[in-house]
Parts: sequence; structure tokens; C-alpha cells
Amino acid sequence: VCLTCCSRESMVRINQICHKNGIKFFTGDVFGYHGYMFADLGDHEFVEEKPKVAKVSSGVEDGPEAKRARLDPAETTMVKKRLEFCLLRDALAVEWHGEKATAALRRTAPDYFLLQ
Repeated sequence: VCLTCCSRESMVRINQICHKNGIKFFTGDVFGYHGYMFADLGDHEFVEEKPKVAKVSSGVEDGPEAKRARLDPAETTMVKKRLEFCLLRDALAVEWHGEKATAALRRTAPDYFLLQ
């Protein structure tokens, strides 16, 4: 489900219905130079391709270079990952006071608060 130009209450209500029924949900809007996008993919599983670590034969080399893992860009391995997305209601209810919020505030663009 994709929503634009909806009220905050409508987005939260529709997201709760989608999340409960395992339906992926996207919402967003643009206001001139500013905009937002939110995605709730529920319990999302995916596969990520990673470079394979080359094995170092023992006894051939010694020292720090031999102990460092070597990446072989020609060979890759697939890694299965899982993410659990939160509800829009929970994302909007973030508490911006306290010690934990200090680090988050540094990583958050001021535009976020304008859109709120």
C-alpha cells in the first residue's frame, strides 16, 4: 500500500491495518524542497551478497599481514538477513529528551522537525 497527501491520522490507521495483516506499507509526501518517506515492510527477510574471505594457508606467511583477513572480490557469498520494521505510530512517538536522544539528535536533519 502506498499513500501520499494523507492526514497523519489516516496514515497511522492504515499502517496499523497493513502491519496487522502482513501487507507492506509506504507513505511519503513532498513540500517544495522538503519531503519525507516512511516504509513498514513488517518482518522482512532478504539476501545480501558479500565478498568471500580468502583462506590463508598456514605456515606460508607470518606476521600481521598473514593474520589480516583477505577479501576475494571475484568470489561472493550470500548472507540471509532479517529486519523487523516498526509501525508509523511508534516511529512518530520517539522521545527526543534524555541521554539516548542526544546522539540521535546529532544524526537527525533539522528538516525532520519542520515536517513534524
